[in-house]
Amino acid sequence: MGDRILGLAGHAGVGHVHSHSGYVQDDSGGFVIVASILKEILGADTRVKAVDVSPDTNVLKVTTRDGGVGEASPRCGITPWEAELIQRVVGKDAVFCQALAVQSMGRMYGQGVLETPASLEVALANSVVDTFYKKGSGKFKVTRESLETNGGLIGGISTEIKAQSISILATVNESSAGLGPAEDLEGNVALGSKGKLMEELGMLRCPTIILESKVYLPSMSDGLRRNTFLVRAQKDLDNMVVAKALYDSAMELGYPVILLDNALPHNEGLMKRNTIQVADRIIKAAESLGKAELASEKVLVAAELAKLVSHDVGAVTFMSNKLHDIVRGVGMIPGTSAVLSMLVTKAYCDHWKIPLFEQEDVDMARKIIDLALIRIASNIDEAYDMLDRYYVNLDSLEQVIK
Repeated sequence: MGDRILGLAGHAGVGHVHSHSGYVQDDSGGFVIVASILKEILGADTRVKAVDVSPDTNVLKVTTRDGGVGEASPRCGITPWEAELIQRVVGKDAVFCQALAVQSMGRMYGQGVLETPASLEVALANSVVDTFYKKGSGKFKVTRESLETNGGLIGGISTEIKAQSISILATVNESSAGLGPAEDLEGNVALGSKGKLMEELGMLRCPTIILESKVYLPSMSDGLRRNTFLVRAQKDLDNMVVAKALYDSAMELGYPVILLDNALPHNEGLMKRNTIQVADRIIKAAESLGKAELASEKVLVAAELAKLVSHDVGAVTFMSNKLHDIVRGVGMIPGTSAVLSMLVTKAYCDHWKIPLFEQEDVDMARKIIDLALIRIASNIDEAYDMLDRYYVNLDSLEQVIK
C-alpha cells in the first residue's frame, strides 16, 4: 500500500443522547457506519445470536453469530422485566447498538439516569468489535479504552480500497455501569491506548473522515423539511479538502446537505464555563428544594433537577475541559479532518423523540464516503499540506485521561 493513508473514524458515545437546549441524538451513528463497512470487509455476521441476562448476578452478555462477546453490569441492577425486554434484540444486527437498546427498552438517558439501556448498548457495541477481532485473522487490531471509568473496545484495520490505503477505526466510548457519557477518546483523538492503536494503523497524521451522530438540533433542524446531512470543519483549523469532498459528494448524489466552516472554533475554557453554568442551575434548584414547604413545590423542583441531570448535564460530562479546548465537541485533531453527521427535522423528533440510525441512513452515508475518498485521494497533496499546516500533537494532554 502507498505511504499516504486516508482515515475513517466513528464512535459510539454510549449514553450521550440528550444535551441542553433540546439537543437529542443517536451518538452511535459514526460507529454504525464504520462497523457496517468493516463487517463487509471482514465477512462478519454481527447479528445477535443470544443475550444471557442474570438479574441475580447482574451480568448482561451479548453474543453475535460469529462469536463476538460483549458484557455489561448496570449499577442499578437488572430487573426480571428488563431481562425479558432485552431479549428483543436477538436476531437483530448489533451494529445498530443505540437503536436496538432504545427499541427494546423504550428509551435511553445517560448520566446514570437509565443505566440498563446504556449497559445494553455497551454490550452490543463491544460484541461487534470483538466479532471483528475474531474474524480478522490477526489483521484487525483491538485495544481497550485507557480511561479510568471506561472499558469500551477500540478496533481498526488498515486495508486498500480502489488502490488507496485506508485505515478504519471503530471506537466504543463506554462508561462502566451504564453511567455515560465519557468520550475523551471520540473522533480521531489520539491519546492513551487509542493513540497507540492509531499509530499502529498509520492514523496519527492522515486526512480523516470523522463520522458522527444523527441529531435533532433545534437551531438548525427547525428550518428543515427533510433530514439533511451536515458537514462541519473550521476554516483555517480543520481539513477543508476533506470537508469539500464530503459536501461535493453529497451534492453529486442529490442528497440534502449543509456545509458549515465556522461552527467548530477553538474557544478556550468553553467546556469549563458550561460545566459551571450547569452546576449553578443545579445548585439553585437544590436551594429551592431546601426552601420548599408544599409537596407540590417539592415535586416541581425535583422534576427540574431530573431534567437538568438527564438532559443538560450530558452537554458537559462527555469530555474533559482541557481536551475540549483543542479537539472541541467532536474530537477533531486540528488539520486532519472534517465531520459528517445528519440533522433530523422537528417533525421527525416530535414523533420519534430520539433519533435512531437506520439502514437507509447508512446506505446514503456510505455512498457519500465512497465518492469523498476518491475526491480526497485526487487532492492528496493539498489534503496533506493542510494537515501539516494546522496539526496539533496531543502528547501534552495525556494527563487529561489519567
